[in-house]
Order: sequence, then C-alpha cells, then structure tokens
Amino acid sequence: MSLTSLLFIALVVMSFFYGQKKLAKLILAFGENRNVDKARIHYVTWVLRAILALLTLMVISLLSDLGFNDFGLFFSSMFAVIGVALFAQWSILSNVTASIIVFFFFPYRVGHQVKILDGDNSIEGKLEEITLFHVILLADNGAKLTFPNAMVFQKAVVIGEHQPTRTAKSAAAEEDN
Repeated sequence: MSLTSLLFIALVVMSFFYGQKKLAKLILAFGENRNVDKARIHYVTWVLRAILALLTLMVISLLSDLGFNDFGLFFSSMFAVIGVALFAQWSILSNVTASIIVFFFFPYRVGHQVKILDGDNSIEGKLEEITLFHVILLADNGAKLTFPNAMVFQKAVVIGEHQPTRTAKSAAAEEDN
C-alpha cells in the first residue's frame, strides 16, 4: 500500500469521526427543536452513525488493496447471513427505516391526539411514544395500543381532536346521488 493511500485512509477516518460528531449535533438540535424524546434522538443518531460507518468502510476498502470484488463478496456474505436470520422478520428493517423517516418528516409528535384510519380496525389515542419499530398510543380507557411504523405510511393519520365525520366512500356516494 502506498503512502498516498495511507494518507487518504487517514483522511477518511478523521472525516468519519468529525462527521459523526457533526451528525450527532445536527440530529440533537433537530430533535430538541421538535421536542423529540431523548431516547428517540439517541437511536436515530445510532442508526445514522452505523450507516456512516458502513460508508466509511466502503471508502477505506476501495482506497486500500482490497478490490471492489473482495469488498462485495464480504458484504454480500454478511447480508446473506443477516437475511437468513431475519427471513421471517423482514418487516423489522422497514419499521426501522420508517422510524427514521417519521423522526425527520412527519407532523405528529409525542403528546398529539391521533387516529390511524384502517377501516374497521382504526385505532386512536394520545401518541405516547414512537419507538424504533412501532408507535404506541394511549387509548381513552388507559389501554396501550401499538401500530407498526411501516403501516403508518400505508394508512391515513388524523391529528387532533377533530376526527373526520365522513369517509371518502360516503362523500363519493353523496356526489353520485
């Protein structure tokens, strides 16, 4: 390995440490600005740091004597083992991804009254927590209800006390009459 490669690798490693600190500060500021729970800020930071570490490893392997094929073989083997381990639970990854997206982009927050519209299986309550895998609601009767994060993307979520008085189907039926 040449001296130039070693210098680039050192630069990448230093960039990783600087980048992860900067990323943590940005996520903390974003979370505090939106009044997000510290535990949720922590796991979002952890997931994004893991992604940054993976990208850093890719760059280091490309800069070192490892060829792209060696790197690809290593990661495809690793993902094959993980894939077999999570075969029955593939939705775990979609829930983690959904949790990160909910953290940055969704308008509802802990403490909001929400209703997740799912036909006859609609659930509503006060949003108590958004975890890595699911949303926890506290119903009026004190029951804790959970809903997978990935399903939140597939269903309409109504925020606030004012729930819809009619459905889209009933509105269409009224227009036909």
